[in-house]
Amino acid sequence: MKLDFKWFSLIEVVIATSIITITVFWVYKLIWENTKIITNSSNYLQVNSLFPLTEECFEEKWFSTFTNLTTWDKYYLYLWSNLDKCNNNPSWTIIDNVEYNIYWLIQDKDTDYINWTIFINSDETKTFTWTYKQIKK
Repeated sequence: MKLDFKWFSLIEVVIATSIITITVFWVYKLIWENTKIITNSSNYLQVNSLFPLTEECFEEKWFSTFTNLTTWDKYYLYLWSNLDKCNNNPSWTIIDNVEYNIYWLIQDKDTDYINWTIFINSDETKTFTWTYKQIKK
């Protein structure tokens, strides 16, 4: 009796091809997810690094600019491209081709302090909020 192994070999090839296809699909999916996580992490890191710069701006312009502003009004902040200057201007701050909207509220103020709430958002991230109490030095 002679056995014919042609069909057995064809079934093996189909199963092996299916396993390889599924494996390659999952590897690409894992790479895509990893890239997405890295990109989101980079965006969140950039937003969080803008908060200390905003605080420095407030420290620099304390009495000359902010003492005459009213509480609970929305104000915008524009950081220059080299991040060494700031203005009270409603425009987007662009860093690495990403536009960031930086605005803030004065929650409470007195002659010795100002309580700030700072908001930063972009198209890639949700709005992040930071509270900051500036004390007169």
